[in-house]
Amino acid sequence: MHLSNTAISCSDNEKQRPVMWQSMDTAPKDGTAIQAEIPGNGSTNIIAWQTGLVDSDGRVCGGWGFMEDQDPPACWTDGTCWEVNEDGEKSVEPTLWKPLGPRVEYAA
Repeated sequence: MHLSNTAISCSDNEKQRPVMWQSMDTAPKDGTAIQAEIPGNGSTNIIAWQTGLVDSDGRVCGGWGFMEDQDPPACWTDGTCWEVNEDGEKSVEPTLWKPLGPRVEYAA
């Protein structure tokens, strides 16, 4: 039997633990992209809080918006979750979030 000389420290074990879903109340609102669960749209949505938006009343506001080329729910206007969308209805809000895992980019 061959034993490896590599030891795993406690901090290494911490890095390997899966990240659990969290309430949207704890999601960062600083422009950081996150993975989100949106009812009816799955759990692979990559969104971020966006500021400087203007609502239908001309007020400056913020909202969740898609950061990648993905299909948003039909009730999101221009890929953004609005309190009231262009059809006068409330957008379906994300319910859970987790940080994005390591991003792997492949050479073309």
